[in-house]
Amino acid sequence: MFSNVCVLLLKCSETSVSYFCLFSGNVDIVNGNLKLILGLIWSLIVHYQIGRSKFPPKKLMLGWLKAALPDCRVNNFTTDWNSGIALSALLDYCEPGLFPHWKYLDPNDRVDNCRAAMELARSHFNIPMVLEPEYLASPHLDELSGMTYLSYFMREHSAGFRATLAWVNSQLKDHTVSNFTTDWNDGKALCSLVKSLGSSAKYQPSSDPTVWEANLERGMAAGRRLGVEPILRAKDMADTHVEHLGVMQYAASFQWVKPRSNPGLNVSVNYDAHTTRIYQPTNFKIDFHSSEVDSKDITAEIRGPEATKLECRLTLNQDGGTGTFTPVQIGMHRVSVMCEGEEVKGSPFYIRAMPQLSAITHTGLDPCAVGSIVEVLVNSNGAKAGLVEVEAMSPTGRTLPCPVNERDGVYSATFQPDEAGEWSISVLHAGQLIQGGPFTCFVFDPHGVQLRGLDKPAYPESIFNFTIDARATGGLGNIVIDIVHGKKSLPHTIEALGGALYKVSLHTYQPGKYRIYVYFNGNTVKGK
Repeated sequence: MFSNVCVLLLKCSETSVSYFCLFSGNVDIVNGNLKLILGLIWSLIVHYQIGRSKFPPKKLMLGWLKAALPDCRVNNFTTDWNSGIALSALLDYCEPGLFPHWKYLDPNDRVDNCRAAMELARSHFNIPMVLEPEYLASPHLDELSGMTYLSYFMREHSAGFRATLAWVNSQLKDHTVSNFTTDWNDGKALCSLVKSLGSSAKYQPSSDPTVWEANLERGMAAGRRLGVEPILRAKDMADTHVEHLGVMQYAASFQWVKPRSNPGLNVSVNYDAHTTRIYQPTNFKIDFHSSEVDSKDITAEIRGPEATKLECRLTLNQDGGTGTFTPVQIGMHRVSVMCEGEEVKGSPFYIRAMPQLSAITHTGLDPCAVGSIVEVLVNSNGAKAGLVEVEAMSPTGRTLPCPVNERDGVYSATFQPDEAGEWSISVLHAGQLIQGGPFTCFVFDPHGVQLRGLDKPAYPESIFNFTIDARATGGLGNIVIDIVHGKKSLPHTIEALGGALYKVSLHTYQPGKYRIYVYFNGNTVKGK
């Protein structure tokens, strides 16, 4: 049954032979106690050939064989190997094209099939025939005997080891691995492998084993989405002394996976505008382009100025949905939408939050900007049509026409102020001012802001100062600015100098273009 027992014993270390002597005694070898001899051989194989593991070697070996030979439906180490077909298929897996006709073998020619496959394994892969072909073909094949022979195909640097390693490297796009131990500790190989098959896991380079475990946890979660359950814990795989077979079996299990489209390509995000206002709910749209997308895998992250994180509410169904957040700071907001941890199409994008339109306290009509439409409403209290007139006088004494319209007893008149300052609105009935008139309306000019000193040279790692001159605005209102570099709002100081003049100071850390957004009473000031 075993043809190379003596060879195996001679290859064992002195320590292992001593262990055997304590276990069974020299007499058992002399008397040919087959059961104990097989037990010794199996112990040596587990220790030196398969390797230590927290999992039973049988489970790991069978798992690898199932992944390598999906068409053979291997479930044991005995009867499934009697016909020689599975062994022939294993040879073809180890070197594609070596035994391509294995599917056409006659299962009734079991001894000849086993002999041909075992001889080819010996000549091509140097795998010793530790079993007689007749015994491998026997329905009475002992399980440990079958495991002993097949272990030669999956020990380190064996033919099966090299074949699985080659498949893994064929999937990796940015690097290669040379083993199933240390090259897998930090999680990079696993994260790259699941990504190549259409799942996604974020990898963070680090020399810290705790970060390795986090990488592996994310990689294993992505593997579960592909239908592959891990057999090792992330902590086990991050161990620099991890045995190869557990990792090799896990990696080989991904050969069953049918690659799917990249999760980030199945989702897109778009938005209506690049600007919003603080304290205003801001929406963006999310679209699903595949039925494979699970709304539970969609996440969104909003980062405001100074990298502050904002809450984002997602409202999703099977086709997509919306995301909503409310900015509370003036400046650039980075919106990132992810599917299974991977950026989707259109992400990230940036939305600039502007200040609220100011509510200025002033007597008379509500203040407004130059060029805006001012509406005056007058309750007629039964007055006859044609007897109500409205006049608007500018700060320089010009009178603007205010056509009057009447509807259901309510008169309305509009005018468009073209000067900054205090306007006088007169409402007349039958040529007489109504009670309380004339009324005032303060008009400001947001475009009356000028920036002075921007033509001076600026240098990295220095303080740059410039001045805001708001005297031409009309004076009533507040100035807010937002300075953006690299799509990030930068900290700065603004100091009131009096007389609608302001000093702005900015620390210029890096070279490049700096954009300055100026708001007067919440209105964007156009550059001049």
